[in-house]
Amino acid sequence: MTIYLQFIKPGLKYPMFSIVLCLTAYFPSSCLFASILLSSEQDSQENAILQSDQYTILGEQLRIKHKAVLDEMNKIGPDGNPAQLDDPKMPALLKRGWELAGKWAAAYFETHPRPSDDELNSIFEEFAEKPKGEKSKYRDFFEYHEYVINGRAVKVGSDIYVVTSSYALNFPETATFIIVARDHEGRFQSLWNIKDLAEEHYASRDEIGRWAHLTRRAYYNGPLTVNKILPIQPALNGHARFLIDAYQSADGGTALAQLSIWEWDGSEAKLLFIDTYNFAIDSGEFELTGNKLTIDTKEDLRTVYSCGMCPEPRATWTVLILPDQIRDMGRVFKQPELKWADELFSKILDREDTVSIATPKVAKAIKVRMEEIGREYSKVSQSKKYELSTFGMLEKCRIIHRDKTGGEFDLSMDEAEMRFKYSFRKGKPFFTSLRIQ
Repeated sequence: MTIYLQFIKPGLKYPMFSIVLCLTAYFPSSCLFASILLSSEQDSQENAILQSDQYTILGEQLRIKHKAVLDEMNKIGPDGNPAQLDDPKMPALLKRGWELAGKWAAAYFETHPRPSDDELNSIFEEFAEKPKGEKSKYRDFFEYHEYVINGRAVKVGSDIYVVTSSYALNFPETATFIIVARDHEGRFQSLWNIKDLAEEHYASRDEIGRWAHLTRRAYYNGPLTVNKILPIQPALNGHARFLIDAYQSADGGTALAQLSIWEWDGSEAKLLFIDTYNFAIDSGEFELTGNKLTIDTKEDLRTVYSCGMCPEPRATWTVLILPDQIRDMGRVFKQPELKWADELFSKILDREDTVSIATPKVAKAIKVRMEEIGREYSKVSQSKKYELSTFGMLEKCRIIHRDKTGGEFDLSMDEAEMRFKYSFRKGKPFFTSLRIQ
């Protein structure tokens, strides 16, 4: 007969300790086995309790330290507002905040060994007090009067997480991404932060250095914030890999984004690929299917520009993510006719030969119109004379028809409306007819 008594501390998941009373006169051997087994269970339970208490205390310490960071960020300056991101005091505060966020995430994974997607998305929910906000003038978003921290985590390998954390005082927003994984002792730790690498690259103004930029304007136009974190197929050596899709937190309807792909070797993230692209806000797709990544982009033309919110000129960027390499397959215009017309306009502006791309009659008609616009601009300009001028902002490109032999399309711009006809010569477009309205 065995009597099993448990002493439970209120609020704890596991009993603090157990006492087993055995009637050894009846079952001495089984009682000995039960005592050893229960003793082992007791040790395991007590370790779990101690560990739980340890991380409860650590979590409270991290919250207190992080609140001190937020309090310093939110100190009211001479203008009656907290400091902006480009204030000299902010880099050190942000670095300290992200250091604490990394420790919080590591402690979280120690106590949440199999977190759900919802838990990963709300990993910082208890890290800081919920900010006080109010509806904007047009009640379409919340406005805050103090810095807010947000973040989430994504599992990219066995016990390997990419954690992003951001700070913002409404706008702009700056973010980092951190690798949290088990160290050589088997404990979760914040092992790598893009910000540390970015500081080394900032002076060279390269793409990695972009992650250290905080100024709303200037050479980078705005700080980066994370849009997507996606785990991808492991490398041939078995290392975990992931991609980061980030964008500049800046004004305007067209934003600059950065795609980077990384491999985690156990101690650092190694860059495999990095490049930028433009996109119109609230438009375009970003899709990873198998090893094929496709992104809708907004491309630049030399002689024609589009409005900030307009998605044109649109293209599809394809990147193949293979086990042994990342292959950039390039960007293809969804309306290549736009690109072809821009190439013809550019050749005329540069006074280059156009015989390979258009008939003399087409080229001359465009040049005459450019000269007319140049004379009109010269009349209103006080300091500059225009011999040739471009056609202003793109309004639309309408495809009338296209097939293997050629096609026809309308191009509407501020300073001209044109209808082009073209054929293919040795696989390349050749403009055969033009009507200018």
